[in-house]
Amino acid sequence: MSEAQRINSAALVAEAVRAAREELSAGRRRIQQMHDRGLEGLQTCGRLTSLVDGVVSRLFDAAAADAGSIAGADDLRTRVALVALGSYGRRHWAPYSDVDLMLLREDADAGDLAPLVRRFTNAMFDAGLQLGSSLRTPEEAVQLARGDGVVCSSLVDNRLIAGSQTLHEHFRGQFERMLRRRARQVCRTFLDARTGERNQYGASLYLLEPHVKRSRGGLRDLHLLRWIALAEFGVSDPDLLFQKGVLSKFDHHRLAAAQSFLLRLRNEMHFHAASAKDMLDRAEQLRIAALWGYRGGGGMLPVERFMRDYFRHTNHIWQLVRRREAALDAPSTVTRMVLDPVLGRRIERDYRVGVRQISATPAGLSKLAGNLGEVLRIVELCLTEKKPLDTATTSALILAAPECGEEISPAVAERFLELLRSPKLAGPSLRLLHELGYLERIIPPMKHARCLLQFNQYHKYTVDEHSLQAVERAAEFAARTDALGDVYRDVAEKSRLHLALLLHDLGKGYEEDHSDVGRRIAEQTATRLYLDASSAADVTFLVHQHLNMSHLAFRRDTGDRDLVGRFAEAVATPERLRMLLVLSCADLAAVGPGVLTNWKVEVLVELYRKALAVLERQPASQVHLHRRRADVRELLSEPERQDEWFARQIDALPDAFVAARPEERIVDTLRRLRKLPSRGAAAWGQYNAEAKTVDFTAGVDQGRGRGAFSSMAGALSSHGLQILAADAQVMSDELLLLRYVVLDPDSENEPEASRLDAVARDMVAAVDATTPPRFRRVWGQEHTEASLRLTGLPNDVRIDNRASAQATVIEVFTFDRTGLLYALARKIHDLELTIWHAKIGTYIDQVVDVFYVTNRGGGKVEDEDRLAHIRREMLAVIDSGAA
Repeated sequence: MSEAQRINSAALVAEAVRAAREELSAGRRRIQQMHDRGLEGLQTCGRLTSLVDGVVSRLFDAAAADAGSIAGADDLRTRVALVALGSYGRRHWAPYSDVDLMLLREDADAGDLAPLVRRFTNAMFDAGLQLGSSLRTPEEAVQLARGDGVVCSSLVDNRLIAGSQTLHEHFRGQFERMLRRRARQVCRTFLDARTGERNQYGASLYLLEPHVKRSRGGLRDLHLLRWIALAEFGVSDPDLLFQKGVLSKFDHHRLAAAQSFLLRLRNEMHFHAASAKDMLDRAEQLRIAALWGYRGGGGMLPVERFMRDYFRHTNHIWQLVRRREAALDAPSTVTRMVLDPVLGRRIERDYRVGVRQISATPAGLSKLAGNLGEVLRIVELCLTEKKPLDTATTSALILAAPECGEEISPAVAERFLELLRSPKLAGPSLRLLHELGYLERIIPPMKHARCLLQFNQYHKYTVDEHSLQAVERAAEFAARTDALGDVYRDVAEKSRLHLALLLHDLGKGYEEDHSDVGRRIAEQTATRLYLDASSAADVTFLVHQHLNMSHLAFRRDTGDRDLVGRFAEAVATPERLRMLLVLSCADLAAVGPGVLTNWKVEVLVELYRKALAVLERQPASQVHLHRRRADVRELLSEPERQDEWFARQIDALPDAFVAARPEERIVDTLRRLRKLPSRGAAAWGQYNAEAKTVDFTAGVDQGRGRGAFSSMAGALSSHGLQILAADAQVMSDELLLLRYVVLDPDSENEPEASRLDAVARDMVAAVDATTPPRFRRVWGQEHTEASLRLTGLPNDVRIDNRASAQATVIEVFTFDRTGLLYALARKIHDLELTIWHAKIGTYIDQVVDVFYVTNRGGGKVEDEDRLAHIRREMLAVIDSGAA
């Protein structure tokens, strides 16, 4: 090629790139307008794909011309094939997706193709397309596909864009022969590759900020069905699979609807972001729900209705994936014909227990139709035999579920309750019944709860998934070796507990408080299941009061004997108390991973033990505390026993402090405090291995009115520690005793002693400090705070003078942020109030800071005008975002 030709061909490439950028920009705008007017998702993708096809073809031609002479360019086109792969290959290209291409070459020795590859790659990037490319011979591509599920799946949807049709057909023939010969192995590699991706992006179907492409039930699972179909049946298009009888009319309709919904959704997300955005975060959920005209009502937000549709579609996809997986795991025809007659067995004339699966005979299928008792029977059979239903039986059950009546006989009710009595069967049976569509025939409110989003950051799952997980998490407590495990094992009638767990949140999605709606649901369910009066009363109480124990444990002073007494009186029986403890813990565990911490279990168990002592009329706690104080005195040295200071402080120690700590630790605390100089302070931390928290104890001589509580809280927060609870007690001689329970996010296990010492030093230095603490910023914190505010919950301050006989209780509801507790506590100090007790809990997406306060004289705040002023001042702190 002459220099003039080279310059001319390079200019042609530059012109092609310029034209491509303009064509892409104009084409995207034109197609977006069609999308905005309601163009169906698949059609939008088809138009986008055609747009990119034209751009890619022209850029390839220009690059080929630039790579050699005109004759050489024509020769290149006969030796290579440019093949579209993935979503681009199946004409499902989204507005800003990658363009996946494979350049096939005739032979391995293709050094002269390097200029073409380089020019074409550069042209694609210069045109603004994100390119995923590879250069392979047909043999290399097929060989790679044999051992790599990701590579193999990318080759399933391949389509010639430019170059040699003969070369492309040669590759297709080799690839499809490999699929047919290794169909089962290839399908397994598809499934394994997809499982890894699914786990990374959201193993739960009901993850509340899903990845539209990669989370469970998303577009990638739709693709998985195509990949498996090509390997098994030689075609991947759902319409052709329906024509071949592989897909039923019902499944074909649901699959087409899900595909249309998800493609339209993904197109909208890409167009709006002008980038490849596939994460359906909360802001995007709100925007699209409004854009697509969803309306609220009946206790549901527009965004919750939109996400219910999303989850219904992804659930349909996931059900099909599960059934294809089960079919692949099914024994071969030879196994069924040879081994099943020998090793399998029939259950009457209805069901066959095979080597690996359970199936219904024609007579069994006839029995199952509309018969809840038979459905429960086969579900129990699957679980006790630990074998899944075969595909045919599963499909028949799913199709028959909507026609099944909701009338329940006493025998059916008893069979259902029998499943609930078993810790091993309760969770799996409820989940299988729900997946098949029969749980809502037994418990009708489950239909409303199915795919019902709770639009907040706190809950990670939909209402139905949360309810099922609550039962599963409770059953797992049987394996615990702590007090919670003992209590679960001691529950005498577990069917009541498991039923209450299933029902406890089914009142959500209505205008009324969900606990009140839940009470009615529990009453109706008890009647429906023929429960006796005692069982009905227990289930109804547990559902209606399912939040009460957590509310008291995490937002009230459980050292208040009157409060514990009222709680115990309301619960009424030790058995009900046991069930309420387990329900409270299981409810937290089912919110999401890591929500039920060891510390929360410890706090709930402490309240359980105090209430149990009241119900069982154990020796008065004051007698026990008197004995413990005497034991502390015995551990003192003789000179210490003669020191009246120790006697005064032992008598002044808070009851909760005496009850919760070993006598040796109490003595150590007193000795540290005795050494304090006038107006001096001391602090130290001790790791609680069982709760995985750190207890910081501090003392301040003449500490009243100096803002020590807020100053030390600020010091703790400045080190990144999360304060869970705190107490302050003015003891004898104006000695202020402070205790903080904190979580250290920087340490999964016990923090280094040097870290605890550094924190303690800063706590001491903070007392009387004139400068406020500096709080470190956490990466991603701004995004988290912005996401929390989308919930729309208002800031609020509530003041209660009835909850405690000794103190005024201030509850602050707001969105958490670094340094919040410090700002609130400092304001309380400025208002000339004294903090005696504080707890930091959560309510949906808000943090709830609870303060027990008195005036400086030690009394409750009674004046209404002053209470109103306190509320206004506290609201001003949280409304301004001061922290």
